[in-house]
Amino acid sequence: MPNKNDSASTARIKYFNYTEFYLKNISTTMRGGFFRYFTQFIEQLPIRLIDFSNSQEKNIHNQIIQLVEQMLYLHKQLNQAQTPPTKKTIQQQINATDRQINQLVYELYGLTDEEIAIVEGA
Repeated sequence: MPNKNDSASTARIKYFNYTEFYLKNISTTMRGGFFRYFTQFIEQLPIRLIDFSNSQEKNIHNQIIQLVEQMLYLHKQLNQAQTPPTKKTIQQQINATDRQINQLVYELYGLTDEEIAIVEGA
């Protein structure tokens, strides 16, 4: 299993879907559909800090870290897999883990079903 620092960094990256959605809605669209992320837009990102004195937030954080560690391990296994059935099984596990992480992030940010549908459709 990877070390805790790798997991924490990867957990932060997992917020990508949410932050990408948010940035696309507030930043400048360039020719070709590219987005330009100036500091003025990055500063507006709603970065959610964990209140470790709140047991629910701490629990969500710990679950995300655990799932990210699992995700890193599964990706390593996928790279080493030799047969298509094995690769398919591992990819299904990766997809399921990804969905679990997303749900925890949505819970942490307090997103409604409508907001989740918008983020996932972006």
